[in-house]
Amino acid sequence: MRGFTSTKTSIRSRILLTSLSILLIASLIISGAVFWNYDNLTKEALQTRVRIESEIISQNLATSILFDDVNTALEILSTYKADNAILYVKLEREDGSTFAEYKRITFKPDDTNVFNFREEVVFEGKNIGYLNIIVSKSELHDQNLALLIFLGVILCIVTLVSFALSSPIIKSVLLPLLRLHEISQKIAKTRDYSLRVAVESADEVGRLSNMFNQMVEQIEHRDDMLEKQVGQRTHELEKLAEEFRFRAFHDSLTGLANRALLNERFSLSMQHAKRHRNHFACLLLDLDDFKTINDTKGHEFGDELLIEVSKRLCTTIREEDLVCRLGGDEFVIILNDINEIEDINMIARKILAQLNREFTIKGDSIRTAASIGCAVYPDHGENISTIKRHADVAMYRAKDAGKNQFCLFSQGMQEDVKHRLLIQSGLRPALDGNQFEVYFQPKVNPLEGTVVGCEALVRWNHPKEGFLTPDKFIPFAEEVGLVNEIDYFVIRDCCATMSEWTKIFRQPIPIAFNLSGRHFHDYKIVEVLEKAILDFNMDPSMLEAEITEAVLIEDPDKAQKIVHAVKSLGLGISLDDFGTGYSSLNYLRTLPIDTVKLDRSFIMNIDKNAQDKRLTRGIVSLAKGLNLKLIAEGVENESQLTTLLNLGCQHMQGYYFLRPSQKGDFVQWYLRYHSLPRALAEKK
Repeated sequence: MRGFTSTKTSIRSRILLTSLSILLIASLIISGAVFWNYDNLTKEALQTRVRIESEIISQNLATSILFDDVNTALEILSTYKADNAILYVKLEREDGSTFAEYKRITFKPDDTNVFNFREEVVFEGKNIGYLNIIVSKSELHDQNLALLIFLGVILCIVTLVSFALSSPIIKSVLLPLLRLHEISQKIAKTRDYSLRVAVESADEVGRLSNMFNQMVEQIEHRDDMLEKQVGQRTHELEKLAEEFRFRAFHDSLTGLANRALLNERFSLSMQHAKRHRNHFACLLLDLDDFKTINDTKGHEFGDELLIEVSKRLCTTIREEDLVCRLGGDEFVIILNDINEIEDINMIARKILAQLNREFTIKGDSIRTAASIGCAVYPDHGENISTIKRHADVAMYRAKDAGKNQFCLFSQGMQEDVKHRLLIQSGLRPALDGNQFEVYFQPKVNPLEGTVVGCEALVRWNHPKEGFLTPDKFIPFAEEVGLVNEIDYFVIRDCCATMSEWTKIFRQPIPIAFNLSGRHFHDYKIVEVLEKAILDFNMDPSMLEAEITEAVLIEDPDKAQKIVHAVKSLGLGISLDDFGTGYSSLNYLRTLPIDTVKLDRSFIMNIDKNAQDKRLTRGIVSLAKGLNLKLIAEGVENESQLTTLLNLGCQHMQGYYFLRPSQKGDFVQWYLRYHSLPRALAEKK
């Protein structure tokens, strides 16, 4: 009712207005119901009256129709004059022709305030004509108007009587509330809590007065206790302030020192080192592949792992040292009183050993590792920003060295950082500016002299660094999260190339492309492949996705499902670098593999190393037994070619046949040397 009454009016006026409003609404609803019912009854009465009149008259009209007596029919129809509601009557023969009609003077053909009625004229059970009657509704409207006037008068009388009776009743009910209001105003002005309200009834108002008196009494008691509570509150606030200080200088997840405390302690460590003329070391530690653990196991699992890592770090360092968490999986360790570099190496080795031990998180066993970079004060900088920056440079050098490493900063690393930043910052412009280019290298069958396929290999025409192979930029693309977009570019380029080659070659050449392990955390790669195949309207069997065992290690179950989804599109699946992993044979059993690519490490000395020959012969036999295609990578000379043929390997790839080449050069080579023996003969 807030929109109906103002909060500034008195409660008495609001109650009165609310009561009258409810009464008025109820009266209107009842009046509406009465009016609707009366209207229906009058309509029904009028229709019944007309029907009875028409039934009687139609019986008399039957003989007039039979004897074709129009005058008699008119006399009979004129009896309708007695009913003012009948405006027009037409007597029709059975065939619809007019026999006679009656029309009241007031009848107007375009009058809409009427309703129609039709009655059959029957003689001895047979229909011989019809009475069509137009009836006026004016009688109904007059009766309804009279009823509305009557209901309006009754409504006004009820409202006035209700107002006259409600006002004194409401006033008597509200009187105790008004007294309660007066007392509360006095207490507010004088702060005299000894005042009490007289309780005159046992109803709700009386109970409210009792509660008011009790409240005032409690306020008096509160004033007495307030001074004691102030002292207690002060103690609690001091304790809370101490807790806030801890939170301000410590990480909320692990309880370790945070960045603010690090800055404070760093200054103290510098002052201490200057006074004692010694050194302290700043170790920057970053967990290897922590993002993958977070993505596959969930953030809650990752948080638990960070807590356990923090505990192990604290048990590894000395009491005078400091462990700090900067955020995410990045930690800083301050080692004070360092006299020899070997002291740092020893502590770093202990940290790596502790972190290499198996963790048990929520019942799951997991291993992790860390890359550690180190900078020493004052040798590598004299302020916190410089020391941390150099430790960060050393940490990235440790990651580049294969992760799970410790690296001490040296001045030459600065150039590596600049190079890293140059490559990382240039990746996005390279994608947008078409600086990437796909090269192609053939896969051949030397025995049959045919090209059985080719591999797409991406290259970067860097505006400053020049021609870059994947090993020079793909690791950086993985770090900044752009490797997937590079793969999408290669996929679409392969599809476009295949569309071109179907117009050039009589027999299209299947194209294989490499997929990064970053694709095997979700199904987006499946959507990208499906869209590319549809966009270029191509045969998916002419594409082959090359994956390595490494992409399946992080989350094998999900990765295998995604591989099966890619296979379901119709693509071939190739297992790259076969023989270098510890579970390659298991993946041949569980994955829909079509091709295995023998790693180049087996081929380098295969013409000289007996063990490489034995291993290759076994792999060739395994591939044949499993009905898999085997391709040897890295064939660079005729001796390797001959050895592989003697071992039963029929499909090969390498510089001996053709280096990775631009699309145009590859097409010219293929068209010129589509007969492989001719190509090899000319090469000699």
